[in-house]
Amino acid sequence: MSKIWSFIIIFGITVAIIIGNVDLVINSVMDGSKASIENVISFAGMMCFWSGMFKILSETKIIKIFARKFSKILYLFFDKNDLSDEAVEYMSLNITSNMIGVGNAATINGIKSIKELQKLNKRKEIPNNNMTTFIVLNTASLQIIPTNMIALRALYNSENPASIIVPIWIVTICSLIVGIVAIKILNKRVI
Repeated sequence: MSKIWSFIIIFGITVAIIIGNVDLVINSVMDGSKASIENVISFAGMMCFWSGMFKILSETKIIKIFARKFSKILYLFFDKNDLSDEAVEYMSLNITSNMIGVGNAATINGIKSIKELQKLNKRKEIPNNNMTTFIVLNTASLQIIPTNMIALRALYNSENPASIIVPIWIVTICSLIVGIVAIKILNKRVI
């Protein structure tokens, strides 16, 4: 992919030089760089806010209580014989974090989940069914509060940044259903 992007950039700059629009390229690079830095700073502020909120909720045990309740739902999707209490706790925290839109806080628990699941994996060279199911649940996560998208829409002056909530619910529910069905079919065929 990097070769394709490199070719497109070099080709675009070459064409700009040939037709005499070098100033346009330089201005575009400067404007794009400025916009990307502004976006990163604004987005970092939003991530810090939600990470802080997640940390506060974690300290008050609200997230752990929610994750414990949520773990009962998790048992419907996983093979209980290959699960430890630690793995279930980390998976619950990861999926709960993703659901409330704090993906950067979810990453740590996702890594811990996979490590715990790998300890219980009988065939270490390939992921077991619980690992693949967790990856699908993590990737196709239901988004109750899509904070990142709302933040980006607010950053670009959307009239109603939160208007995407219902469509995101529909899309993430559909992707979650398709992902779960697909991984259950694939897990049965692989074993």
